[in-house]
Amino acid sequence: MEIVHVKSIDQTAYFEIIPSLGGMLSQLNWDGNVIKIPFADRYNLGDNPYHPSALLAPWVNRIRNGNYSFEGRNYQLPINEPNLGNAIHGLLARKPFECHIENQKATLRYKYQVDEKAYPFPFEMKLGYEFLENNVFQMHFETKNTGTSNMPYACGWHPYFTLPEGELADWTIKFNSESKCISDSQMIPLREEQYDASMGVDLGKETLDNVFRLQKMSQHITQLMSKKTGASLFMEQSSIDFPFLVVFAPEGENCIAIEPMTANTDAFNTGDGLKVLPPGGAFQLSVKIWYRKALKTDF
Repeated sequence: MEIVHVKSIDQTAYFEIIPSLGGMLSQLNWDGNVIKIPFADRYNLGDNPYHPSALLAPWVNRIRNGNYSFEGRNYQLPINEPNLGNAIHGLLARKPFECHIENQKATLRYKYQVDEKAYPFPFEMKLGYEFLENNVFQMHFETKNTGTSNMPYACGWHPYFTLPEGELADWTIKFNSESKCISDSQMIPLREEQYDASMGVDLGKETLDNVFRLQKMSQHITQLMSKKTGASLFMEQSSIDFPFLVVFAPEGENCIAIEPMTANTDAFNTGDGLKVLPPGGAFQLSVKIWYRKALKTDF
């Protein structure tokens, strides 16, 4: 299994990716690694059911019962979440990507050629990983419909983050949400409740495992902060392109998933956030991440 290691221009930061596992980001290091692989001592990377750093496409989260209809046809996807009876997290999370490195940037590609009959829409996925000015890390997503018909599409990313200092119970998380989804027994949203996380959620007091609908901003910032040290991790996304955020802290692990998503759970059935790409149509977006030791709350 090849691990690709890329350093920043000033050599003070680096990231590692695994092209053969869906382009998984396995390390992102400034003053310590902020990427966590939950339950790494229990599962092999390729079999980890927590989907660490997984690329989620062409759908995000769950499709109820693995079944959906599009333009008058019904499709039955394989059930890969048997305990809840759903199809989960798309088709690319463990696919082998081609990888090219140039000037501190990694570019990865995968051509989906109808590997799964219940998603008969060929497309090309391109990922870009790089350090920008001030060692801000950027992940860029680009999808192109290479087929001859419209394709339903959603995209997301499933990283788990940790702070080099402290424990989960000492952290707070801030983001600008409008509401959170309340789910049924299959983890499919039933309704939404107003929820404002802009003043911070104390992760020592509240357990999160929800999809959140974000306020629409061209530059939405999520902040994960240590109350003890003030060290903070920041994630910037357009909440116009990525209008949903999943936040999930697996029990017993010192980490939290912060997952930007273009669509809501079960969007292939509800249409909530679903994109329809015409033949030759493309969709691209990006996420930026940085880490600071000093406290910063100016958003």
